[in-house]
Amino acid sequence: MPVTEWTGVSDTLEAAKIVGPRLKKIRENRGLTIRDLAERAKISKNTVLRIEQGLPISEANLTRLCDCLQTILPNLLIPEKKDDSKVRVHRYAEEQWRIAFRRKNAPKTIQDFDVVEDSEERQRLSRLRYVSGFAISHECLLEGGNIQSALMEVHGDQEIPGFRHSGEEFVYCLQGKLRLTVGKESFILNPGDGASFWSRYRHRYESEMPADSPTPTRILMVWFEATEEPQARSHDDECETD
Repeated sequence: MPVTEWTGVSDTLEAAKIVGPRLKKIRENRGLTIRDLAERAKISKNTVLRIEQGLPISEANLTRLCDCLQTILPNLLIPEKKDDSKVRVHRYAEEQWRIAFRRKNAPKTIQDFDVVEDSEERQRLSRLRYVSGFAISHECLLEGGNIQSALMEVHGDQEIPGFRHSGEEFVYCLQGKLRLTVGKESFILNPGDGASFWSRYRHRYESEMPADSPTPTRILMVWFEATEEPQARSHDDECETD
């Protein structure tokens, strides 16, 4: 049997033991059964059961499950705390910048979720138009907590039409200049500006800074996990490629 590998993961067997329970928790928070998730991801129920039991599956199938649950692999790689801590502190020095938005023309050696700690290397990848965004994810580890957050570095425009999911979202511009598009409306956010919106409307983040600017656009995103809303998965005329 071939060894299962996941991009950016050194030990897939150990990672699967963390990913499985967290993926199950998100599925249950969405109010989905194993059958529901399997049908949406177009994979077998046994494949869903395998990963939820802490066993590795192919990266392609894992990506399908993440897409259906509106999450990404880095968010699933943070082990659950076994205590009832009232505070979860995210130390910047302990976090890692990972590729969040890989462009289609990027070479295969550059993959989503790869760690890119050097700021000059992130700028180089953006100037080559290989990557349009990097992120540090802050998964909520409070018992029963729903709030999620991420620090994001945005470069240029986005190839993808955007995201939509259940719940609410807040974005705060830390530096640079951000173009926020929600549905068919666009807003320019400068440092100190923030915006709140219903996440069920398709939304995307793009930088309005010049391509040669030494200052990237950085934003703080905050959202929460919620029971799935039908509107978050219905067809919309904001994106005819859905």
